[in-house]
Amino acid sequence: MDPLGSVIVETGKCIFSFFFTSIATVIKLQHNTGRLRKEFEKLEDRKNGIEEDVRLAETEGKCATDQVKGWIRKVEEIEQEVQPMLEKADRLAVQGCGPCCNILPRYRLCRRMAKKQLEVQQLISSCCFDNVVTDKKSPVRAVEKQQGPSLAGQREAEEMIEKLMELLKGDENKRIAVWGMGGVGKTTLVRNLNNELESSSLMESIDIVIWITVSKDLDLKKVQSQIAKRLNLELDPNEVIEERAKMLLKRLMMKKFLLILDDVWEHIDLDIVGVPQTDDQANRKILLTTRSLDVCRAMMTDEEIKLDVLKQEAAWNLFAQNAGDVVEVPSINPLARAVAKECGGLPLALKTVGKSMRNKRRIELWKHALHHLQHSDPHVKHIEDEVYRRLKLSYDSLPSKILQSCFLFCSLYPENYSIRTDELIQCWIADRLINEHQPLEDCFNDGIALIETLKDSCLLEQGDYAGTVKLHDVVRDVAIWISTKQGSEKPCASILFTNLTKPPKQFSGFSELTVILLVGNPINKIHDNLFAGLRKLRVLNLSQSHIVTLPPSLSQLQELRALLLRDCCYLEKLPSVGALRKLLVMDLSGTRLRELPNGTSKLKKLQELHLSRTHHLETIEAGTISGLQSLELLDMSFSAYKWDTRCNVDYGKASFNEILTLDRLSIVKLRLDKVDSVTLDSAWLMKLREFNIQISPGSCDSNHLATQHDEKRAILRGVDLMGIKGLNGLLDTASALDLVICGGISALSELSISHRLSSLQSVKSLSISKCDCITSLISGDNISGTVLPNLEHLSLNRLENLGAILGGMVPRKGCLKWLKTIEVVDCKKLKALISFALLQQVKNLEQIKVKNCSKMKYIIGGEVSAEMIPKLRVIELSDLPMLKTICSRLPAWPVLEMIEVRNCPMLTKLPFATSNGVAATLKEIRGELQWWNRLIYSNDEIKSSLQQRFQPLKPLR
Repeated sequence: MDPLGSVIVETGKCIFSFFFTSIATVIKLQHNTGRLRKEFEKLEDRKNGIEEDVRLAETEGKCATDQVKGWIRKVEEIEQEVQPMLEKADRLAVQGCGPCCNILPRYRLCRRMAKKQLEVQQLISSCCFDNVVTDKKSPVRAVEKQQGPSLAGQREAEEMIEKLMELLKGDENKRIAVWGMGGVGKTTLVRNLNNELESSSLMESIDIVIWITVSKDLDLKKVQSQIAKRLNLELDPNEVIEERAKMLLKRLMMKKFLLILDDVWEHIDLDIVGVPQTDDQANRKILLTTRSLDVCRAMMTDEEIKLDVLKQEAAWNLFAQNAGDVVEVPSINPLARAVAKECGGLPLALKTVGKSMRNKRRIELWKHALHHLQHSDPHVKHIEDEVYRRLKLSYDSLPSKILQSCFLFCSLYPENYSIRTDELIQCWIADRLINEHQPLEDCFNDGIALIETLKDSCLLEQGDYAGTVKLHDVVRDVAIWISTKQGSEKPCASILFTNLTKPPKQFSGFSELTVILLVGNPINKIHDNLFAGLRKLRVLNLSQSHIVTLPPSLSQLQELRALLLRDCCYLEKLPSVGALRKLLVMDLSGTRLRELPNGTSKLKKLQELHLSRTHHLETIEAGTISGLQSLELLDMSFSAYKWDTRCNVDYGKASFNEILTLDRLSIVKLRLDKVDSVTLDSAWLMKLREFNIQISPGSCDSNHLATQHDEKRAILRGVDLMGIKGLNGLLDTASALDLVICGGISALSELSISHRLSSLQSVKSLSISKCDCITSLISGDNISGTVLPNLEHLSLNRLENLGAILGGMVPRKGCLKWLKTIEVVDCKKLKALISFALLQQVKNLEQIKVKNCSKMKYIIGGEVSAEMIPKLRVIELSDLPMLKTICSRLPAWPVLEMIEVRNCPMLTKLPFATSNGVAATLKEIRGELQWWNRLIYSNDEIKSSLQQRFQPLKPLR
């Protein structure tokens, strides 16, 4: 071959070799790229899985092992190398294998990829770790002990802890509150509960108990941090609250927990904190302590347990424990007990005062302490800092200055004094704490709202009688201390029940005085100049004193809003009151006044006039009542004044027609001898918001049921119900009807016939007493329509001839259909309470009470089914010597809660057919132990089921 041919052949070989090599390199590069990418993706998946495990473990307070951390670091390093390789291979693949391509870079890249592939495979094979994570901190304990005094041996406290344990075990109670006044021991109680949980069976359903101290200044981030710390979870302090909440929520959703929130002062939004709020929270519970019932409402608690002060024996034991053995020294013991009593059962005060007196053996020191405690003086060591200041937080937390002033006003009353709520509201109105320029009903509603807020804040409590409130002794001391510290803006004088026989001759130097309370003192004379100079006085309360009259200087009190002389039983005469033009309330109840004071008709702003129990009142001048055009309340119940229209007009006295002229009148309470000479018009009665009108010829007897708020009560006493005229308007509008010693009818249903009434449809409460003519409540023989269709409460007492509630033919449905409670006492001839016919009518019956009916044999007659008594909750039976059965045995009682049986010797069986028939709602059966032991049961299962609910009654003395 010639040289040229050889060159061409060699050149061809080189070109072919070049293309062949290029194609091979490209093919190998693509192969290595695919294999590396595949292995790298495996590595990434493995890394992501391990990192997810680490993240989950970190939410439990754990962290990655050093081995894992090193492996992840190597993976991150190789990621920095592999990723650019893959990206470069992708670019070269796009360029293809043309004549211009450079084989060398591809070759080098291919070699590097093969090497990295081996490194990736080695990392994949080395990621089989014994432990991915390790504990970062010490393991979380299920219960963390709380420091504090033990309540072991304190029976009442142990019973309360047991009650809380039972509530926590129930699925229905997800949020429980313990509330009560400051210093009553809420935190101590719940601390002891927390410490007992560790050995409780409750922990079988709870993973962790989380204790959080909230305190007055709520800080949600601080709450989050406390929860996180308990869970060994780290939260970034600089992260926003919402992101922190997400981490907490994620962790808590994995737990069954009890969250204890101690010392809560306001609503906590648990969603914002990160606490799970789903409905299926049987094993996620919240227990909180607070001073305010309003906080319980805002937190939507399922159960609220009020912690009260200690009873006398427990209080003494706690005081003695802190004061030491010195309290047993005979000469000191009476003083020590008196000092302990001044603490009012408040654990905080008992411990503070007890420690301050510990082992002090000088009698003088005990007398000194008692004197200062009795005079609300905080000179006893530590009591100001440790008791008063802590209780003052509740005062500081009241939402308005008005509420604070209302609270301080209550301290004007004496220690442990039950204050009438209506009197308190009258004083608040008079002292401008409630707006006087509004209807009386609105003033009353405002006052009730203020009282309830103070009660919910544990600054006021229920008094000893219905319709009263009082201050706890220590709380009153705090109120006096606050007033002294801040300097009262409105000077007040308060002298109550101190056996004061002579008041000062003059309140010199007290020209700014706004309130004088001289209640219950045996004062029989007021000095002529006592009221001189008191031109700013707004409240004068001399109730229950022995005064016979008041001096003329009374007329100088031209700013007076409230003149309260209730139960001044010797008061016979008053000076003119015409100058008291701003007077809003005048209470002369229970006095011996024979006539109203001169000038009464000039009291154009008077809203309330109280003249009840004025048994000597004979004269009210004509024009007096009609002149009181602002009057909204007139109370003349059991007054001797006669409203006979014809006679009064003839003798210049006020007639009943004057009452009818008062356009603002909304509450009327009075007694009438008869109704034929007055106009009890339905339209006028309908306009009234509340009335209590007694028809009782010649009787001022005050023995009757009190009127409830917004109730319209008619009381007929000693009246011939068939012969009396003019009752139609009263009976048509009355919501409560009392019949006492009345005659003329044998059944109440006859009233609708004799007085042409529709059905007594307004009556919701009916009481019949000592009406011997009554043989049945409703007789179906003489009526065609319904009777008492809206009656809810029925009381029958001492009806000697009552044989049945429903007599004669059964009236059509509608009679008694809304009846809720029935109480029967001393009805000697009644053999059965509810006949089968009556049972068809009373499907809404909730409560049955029967007492001292000597011939009563059964309570409910006929074959009874659960559908007939769907709402019956309570059955109380006592002194029924012939009673043999309550009713036929039922397979189930829908809502029965309680049965009480006392002195029913012939009742030997209870109406339960099976153990399943014992209502799930049944809470207790009360009875005498001797009676219980004589009961006969169908089987042992019923006996066992009922035995768990039995509570023995103490014998009556």
